[in-house]
Amino acid sequence: MSTSALQIRGASFSAWLGRVFSERRAKYYFVVPTLLYLLLIGIFPLIFSFGLSFLNWDVAAQRPMSFAALANYAELMGDDRFWRTLLNTMIFAVVAVTLEIVFGFGLALLLNREIRGQTVFRVLLVLPMMATPVAVGYIWRMLYHVTNGPINHILRVLHLPMGTWLSDGSTSLMSVIITDIWQWTPFAFIILLAGLQSLPREPFEAAKVDGASSLQSLYYLTLPMIRPILSIVFLLRMVEAIKIFDIIYVMTAGGPGISTETSTMYAKLVSLTQFRLGYGAAIAYVLLILSIIVFIILTRVLPTEVEME
Repeated sequence: MSTSALQIRGASFSAWLGRVFSERRAKYYFVVPTLLYLLLIGIFPLIFSFGLSFLNWDVAAQRPMSFAALANYAELMGDDRFWRTLLNTMIFAVVAVTLEIVFGFGLALLLNREIRGQTVFRVLLVLPMMATPVAVGYIWRMLYHVTNGPINHILRVLHLPMGTWLSDGSTSLMSVIITDIWQWTPFAFIILLAGLQSLPREPFEAAKVDGASSLQSLYYLTLPMIRPILSIVFLLRMVEAIKIFDIIYVMTAGGPGISTETSTMYAKLVSLTQFRLGYGAAIAYVLLILSIIVFIILTRVLPTEVEME
């Protein structure tokens, strides 16, 4: 083969590579692997579990899989335990998230000023959020221990009545809520502090010149301007709180009885302990639908724009 022919073929190959790896097409080569990854770990399990929710598949009974149509969902509607766990979930989510935002906003207001040691305080406040939920659960389970826990020890020294925090159905859910508040208040604090520091200073300076008090500036300026950020924090934490599992599982395993059992824990119990995979998938899908409904309602109800009075 002549040298000129080789040069022509080389030029053609270079031109082909240029077309294949052109700037317009290159972006697709980066996006496609990500889409395939999401398809593999996200969409496929969703589709598979959706189909599974229409099947009667009891692994423990060693019966062959059979089509159940809507039987799993019909059973779920009459399952008192599911509705009790759903109530526990909503109480946990609403109370914990609301208090996290209240405490986080208060801390953000407190540290949104020049005070000595504010950097140290900010670092210390963020530390609980950096720990894993399982570790936090074990720490607080030891704190709540009836005989050896520091909380009861302090109460004993002060001659106050001690509590059976995690073994009493009347206090167990609130004890777990306090643990979640301790861990995730820093999340609200960080975002709200950043929001406060991003607010324009001119309205506050003008209000101060007009004689407005700190409370008036807070109510008429700070709250209206930071309300969208409060909404975002509430939305993000609410979605996460509905899925709560690890902290409660470590601290109480849903007990005593089912006083702290959440819907995700019930789905795990049905699927991985009772091995009723079809019914467990139905529970998971109902939770997914409820989470989507909550998300839509919150995005429509909560303000997303600054509203000044």
